[in-house]
Amino acid sequence: MDELTNLLDQLSSSKKLDRDRGLTAFLKWVESLDPVSFTSLTSILESEVDKVKKVTRSTELIDGDFDYPCKWESHYAILAVFKVMVAHPWSTEIFCEAVKDFCIASLTHIEYRVRIAAGECLGGLCMKFGSSIYVDIKDIILSGIRDNLERDMAKDESPNIYLEEAGQIDGNASPRTSTLMMAERMANFDEHTKKIFHDTAGWKNLETFMKCLQSVIDGCGVHFNKQINQELLDLIFTALTHTNRFVRETGYQVCGSLVSCNSQALGSEEKPDKLADSILIFGMQFAKHLASGLADNWSQVRLASSQATRQFLAALDAESMSQYMPLLLPRMCLNRYYVAEGVRIYSQETWRKMAGDDGKLLVQKYIKPTVEFYISQSEADNHAVREAACSCIAELGSKIDKECVRPYVPSLLGTLKVCFEDDSWPVRDAACMASGNFIYCFPEEAKPYLEQLKPLFFENLKDNIPSVRSGAAHSLANVTKVYENELAAELLKLIEDSLKAVENQKANTDKYGGLEKGPATYSVVKQARDNDADLHTNNTMYSCGSLAPKMGRGGSKDKGGCMHSTFRRQAEPWEVAEGCAHLMSELSVIQTLHQPISALLPLLAAAVSHREYTQHVVLLETLCKIMPQISRNIGKRLFKPHLELFFEPIFYSLSCDNALTSSAASQCLNHLSNYLGPNILRGRVEMYNPHLLSQLQANVMVAPM
Repeated sequence: MDELTNLLDQLSSSKKLDRDRGLTAFLKWVESLDPVSFTSLTSILESEVDKVKKVTRSTELIDGDFDYPCKWESHYAILAVFKVMVAHPWSTEIFCEAVKDFCIASLTHIEYRVRIAAGECLGGLCMKFGSSIYVDIKDIILSGIRDNLERDMAKDESPNIYLEEAGQIDGNASPRTSTLMMAERMANFDEHTKKIFHDTAGWKNLETFMKCLQSVIDGCGVHFNKQINQELLDLIFTALTHTNRFVRETGYQVCGSLVSCNSQALGSEEKPDKLADSILIFGMQFAKHLASGLADNWSQVRLASSQATRQFLAALDAESMSQYMPLLLPRMCLNRYYVAEGVRIYSQETWRKMAGDDGKLLVQKYIKPTVEFYISQSEADNHAVREAACSCIAELGSKIDKECVRPYVPSLLGTLKVCFEDDSWPVRDAACMASGNFIYCFPEEAKPYLEQLKPLFFENLKDNIPSVRSGAAHSLANVTKVYENELAAELLKLIEDSLKAVENQKANTDKYGGLEKGPATYSVVKQARDNDADLHTNNTMYSCGSLAPKMGRGGSKDKGGCMHSTFRRQAEPWEVAEGCAHLMSELSVIQTLHQPISALLPLLAAAVSHREYTQHVVLLETLCKIMPQISRNIGKRLFKPHLELFFEPIFYSLSCDNALTSSAASQCLNHLSNYLGPNILRGRVEMYNPHLLSQLQANVMVAPM
């Protein structure tokens, strides 16, 4: 059996890629064996188990050193082989019994990958022999979960605890290195920081015992239904409210496996109603905990709960599903706009599968709990949740039957007003867009709020973030469409004053603008002073992905975390002008404002002629982007008299070093050529400056970026 020795050596490699290749090779090799060779193989493997047992001391130290007492890969290799062997039809009950005993002993191994492999192997045994395996090992698994639900914080500060979890700290570093580094770091943590660490780090063997239970449930499949009882659910539900996010995530994965058993039962030909009884009996308990997970602060927990929710709903018919919709539907709706892409995409797909073409009708049917949940989420500590809530509120105004939403408009607008003053700019932006949409859809109900919201619209119009300024312009245009008499003159005066004020723009605002020159990441504006070490010493520790409270609501000064989106400074004149340029473009769709907008075009041309400051290319880029829209909206008769005013800034932008500005200018010329006619544009350019014809011709020949 030299080939077996080589395969076991490969499966025991320290490199995961080699172990994966070894497992694939072992699968092919086992398939080629005859019954006699297979029986001989089982005997050899049993002797290998004895060798591993002799060198395995999973909970002891050697001479007080922080090194692994044995090579865990050898233990892992045996379990990987056993998983393949027990699935084979020639494996005997005696051999499988020995495998079961070895797997049970491995559930408390020091290395978490060994514990995971042991659980998967037990799941393979359940797949072969059914729920009888679970009955035999139930007490061990459940006691393993129960005993590890709590941990002694004082004891956990000792280095030994990190030795037990070293495999979870850093898969690339040696156990000794990881352990010593973590022990040293923990010695310098204050009590609050230690608590946060324990909320986010591995939780001893609890997570792997939960994974083992999940593997067993998946292995038993539909036959696990009769094992579901209140005692088991109480234990799992305790994990769903655990302080550690990894435990909660695994708990929801176990719930997904439980409800999947019922989904399989519904498709079973053998007494489907009786098999599916457990989900009907415990359905409301499942729904309440799934609803909690769908609103969890951690994205990974939300995703696990979203997956379990889809499986839960798949196990129900339409009549049974309706009783859980008031709890689950609002949360599923909100997660379609959640900031984490995985959660968002998965929730959107779940919505399509569950609702089909009846999504609007479902929301209208459960409009009261939906509105209440959106409002509650607008008050969440997590700024990303507040942003999603504002987006969902905007959706209610634009997609749902107006008569259904009308009774809730005052409370929704009140909520948006609070979010309008949020510290986080993405929340302000979402609230601004939603407010403009609601005022447009419900002008009568929104009129009492106009004077309160108008200053907030104006603040967003001159915000430091370009997308916020653009959103404010769009929202103000929506408001103007229904309140033109009250707002149009004021907005036109604001545009005029702002464009004139660009001449007061100070040169070189880049030096102390407070920003790094690189683009912002994850909607974060990073201040240059963030590199000051004093700002990051002896402060509260936050995890980058934790979505812990970072932004205060409604102007709160409570800040924290490393991904904050709060950023406020005095607006520069060019920024205000850029927001007003967007506003001109948005207002140009209103027919009665075509003449006033046309009259403002010379001021816009004068504003972009000031180039003493570094960011003038941003204003030029905006000009090139809005010019095609303005020209089409106000018509050729009003636009062509001012066309030559914009030749110089457009051709200047075309040849500038900024790629975005140059691309916008190229596309602007193409749009104007299509709208006015290529010969007319060429003639006007030639009349203005014949030397520009070469650039115009070159732009026609080169596709824009």
